[in-house]
Amino acid sequence: MLRYLISIFLLTIATASFAQKVKVQLDTTSRRFIPTGIRVGADLIGFGKTFSKDDYKQYEFQADIDFYRYFLNIEYGQMERTLENSTSLYNVEGSYFKIGPDINFLHRDPDQSALFFGLRYATTSFSDNLNFSYTNAAFGDGTSEISNHNLKADWFEMVTGMKVKMWKFIWMGYTARFKFGVDTFERNELIPHEIPGYGRADKKVSWGFNYYLIFRLPLRKGPQTIELPSPDEVNNN
Repeated sequence: MLRYLISIFLLTIATASFAQKVKVQLDTTSRRFIPTGIRVGADLIGFGKTFSKDDYKQYEFQADIDFYRYFLNIEYGQMERTLENSTSLYNVEGSYFKIGPDINFLHRDPDQSALFFGLRYATTSFSDNLNFSYTNAAFGDGTSEISNHNLKADWFEMVTGMKVKMWKFIWMGYTARFKFGVDTFERNELIPHEIPGYGRADKKVSWGFNYYLIFRLPLRKGPQTIELPSPDEVNNN
């Protein structure tokens, strides 16, 4: 009888320990997907062109939030550009929006640095205008104007890059982009020279590069590594 009671007691302890272990594992796994921080950044290359060129303006911002080793990214930008020569003046301006996921290959880094690969869906709304001079043998010289209003364009991007902690909440990072799947507007009377956020409108694919100054707002501490005692240490105690 005593042996039977002891067996029941040991079985109860083992079952309770196993249930507690499963619960801890489930809690740890679910906690992994609770975001640890939000990062907000500004593209320094676009700002540099804006302040160094009179005919170019671009402001681009990005934000991301982490879910374990995955990031959800949102990007927004505005662009205006003017091209001029002796016979024509071209202007394009518009805004663009991008969204998509990244997978982080440095998700175990204690500083939450990121080496990532991801995808983006991008869309833009823009307008452009061309004023030009012409010479006609029958009607003489003159000027004309062609415009596009409220054009829409969509494309996709494959991206890769890094985000690294520099000091406290200040980070730096870059993103390289391969852009594809855009409409080239070949049916329009005025074919746009440039699509905001994409690049040259006459190219089926385009490349891009951003260099960001980033600020990180922590939401909670990242995952901590817990070292469990070995069986020998448990037996010795």
